[in-house]
Parts: sequence; C-alpha cells; structure tokens
Amino acid sequence: MAQHCIKGKRIRRVCIPKEYDIDKIQIGIPVICDEAKTVGLIKNGDVVLPSGIFGAQCRRNAYGYSYVDKSKPKERRYVSTNWVHPFGNTNASEVAVDIYRPCWPQVEVPPYGIELQLFKSKDGQLYVIVVLTDEIRANYLKEAVNILLEIYGVCYIFDGEIQLDYSSKRQRCNWEMLPPGEIPSRHIKKQLGERGEKTDTYDIFRLEYMEKYNSEKIVEGINGFKGYYAFIFSKCCVLESAIYGNATYIIPKENWEILSQKTKKELFDENKVIGKIDHTAKWKQNVSDKFRMLEVVLSK
Repeated sequence: MAQHCIKGKRIRRVCIPKEYDIDKIQIGIPVICDEAKTVGLIKNGDVVLPSGIFGAQCRRNAYGYSYVDKSKPKERRYVSTNWVHPFGNTNASEVAVDIYRPCWPQVEVPPYGIELQLFKSKDGQLYVIVVLTDEIRANYLKEAVNILLEIYGVCYIFDGEIQLDYSSKRQRCNWEMLPPGEIPSRHIKKQLGERGEKTDTYDIFRLEYMEKYNSEKIVEGINGFKGYYAFIFSKCCVLESAIYGNATYIIPKENWEILSQKTKKELFDENKVIGKIDHTAKWKQNVSDKFRMLEVVLSK
C-alpha cells in the first residue's frame, strides 16, 4: 500500500504526492501498540472526538477558539466571578460578584469537529483513521494532519486503499456515567484538588445551580466533551460546561447521545436546539425562565 509519512509537531501546509487522488486519500496511523487506547478507541468502528488535553490543535478542534480584533473599539465584557463577603461582613454568606472590564472584541471560531475512527483492514491490520467528511476533506486536511502529529508525532497519508464505510453504524465514545453518588461540582473539585489546581478557573457555581433541579441522571463528558456534563431531564437534555465561555445548550431528551455528538451548526441547521443560554450575568435568570417553560422543577 502506498503511503506518505509525515513526522514532527505540526505542518504549515499539506504536501500530498502528485500521484495521490485527494478525493480518495485517507489520513491515519497503523495501530502497533496503544495508539487506539490513547484516544479512547476500543472496538473496531468506534469513533471519538480527540480530547483537548493533547494540546492546542486538539483544543481548537474540540472547542473552537477566539482571537482579538483590534480593528474595532473596546467593549465592556465579563471576565470573571469573585466570591466575596457583602460589605466586608465575614459573618455573612459569600455572594457572587461578576467582574467586567473594557476589552478588545473577540472573534469566535467554531470547532472543526474532526473525529478519529478505529478501522480494521481486510488483512486484519488496525488503523486510527481520520473520519474524512466532505467538509473536512475540502477545508481541514492540514488540521487533521496536525491533530495526529500532536497526539502521535507521526501521520500517514494513504493512497486510498483503506476504505471506510461511513454509512455503517458507529459507536461514539464521548460520555460516561459519573461515579455512584458523585455530582459534577463535587466531582470537579475533587479532580482539581488531586491535581493541585485551583477551582476558580472553572465556574462551579453554574453546575451547583443545575444540580438543584430534579434530573433523571447526569453523565460526564470525556474526550472532546471534556468539561461538559449532560443533565437529563424528563423533557430535555442540558449540556453545561464547567469552563466559562461554552454556552449552555438545551436539546431534546430523545436521542440526546446522538445529538450531543453533532456540531453546533448541525444542531441549529436541524432545528434541534431548544435553547442556547450564554454565560453572562443573566445566566441564572435565563436558565430559570427557560426551565419554567420546559416544566423542569427544583429538587425537593
């Protein structure tokens, strides 16, 4: 099988051999040791969105990114939330105070959503392959290569002899149940504490507020959904992130596992977004109003 090997940390442009058909090439690596398990792929056909923990390329792919636009005037924007004693009274309960500052406008770039799949060839060899949709093949080949380079340090471009059946049923591996008795806010505090990290980099307050409502179950996001939690209610599913800036999304309860794997654009195009609530100072009130409409009630 003809293959072109790329090594290093990242590339600035994709150099594909002239004899390769760009519409048929596949990008991936052969599984020799633990390459599949590294990204959370277990069984043939499994698909995963690589976790942002691997580096900047994977973070952009999973979460998107933003950049400062200095061609426009500064705007007043939320930057953090501090918990303080009101009027310096240490006997009173702490309250949340939002901090705003003049900032340059930020341009939000959506995530690429490039996924990896575990594929077995006819001769039994396993590969970690990029799921090359038409959009990714046309616009994000460089990003796909850089993701593999970031994770493995090597990437192969195959001449198209590896064929993936995109119509077959694929099992995505992006959600797992929380440990028994755990709730997201406590779970995150525990994880951060074990790593010696501060909890003020996460907005625990939003998770604690969500936990006050009567959910049927809560699952934790893994891989590309790191930092997200899915709260399953009787009529809807709420995707909430512990990291500021990732808005709260409300989608139908039915088939929520499948819907949650779609890109935000796909959800909006298919009219599957019941509500999108930005992380602003009015977040709590906006959530409360939306939940009232959806008949989501507080726990007794």
